[in-house]
Amino acid sequence: MYSLVPENMYEVKEKLTYLLEKGIETTEEDVIREAVRDNSQQILDGDLEGPYWKVEWQSQDKTLAIFDIMNKEVGTVTSLSDSFIEDFRTNAPNLIRHLAEKIQRIVNTN
Repeated sequence: MYSLVPENMYEVKEKLTYLLEKGIETTEEDVIREAVRDNSQQILDGDLEGPYWKVEWQSQDKTLAIFDIMNKEVGTVTSLSDSFIEDFRTNAPNLIRHLAEKIQRIVNTN
């Protein structure tokens, strides 16, 4: 399986091409949506020094929810605009920085 978590549109296109060549039906939006969640999970795992909490979509493409080890929601992260997909397309590094700041704030307050 393709283990790269895309951090920019070039990597999204690489992953999309790979998945389509393997016969997996997906779209650019699906790859970006997965990249946003996976980048968020990696940031969270790094802040906690392990995979103790999880990130899930609360409102598809608009809000990510952070859950602690007891599966209690401890915070949310919203998109910069009204769409994580558009935020990623427009400026992926800025979006990832936004995710890191918001997730770190949630971790520090819990």
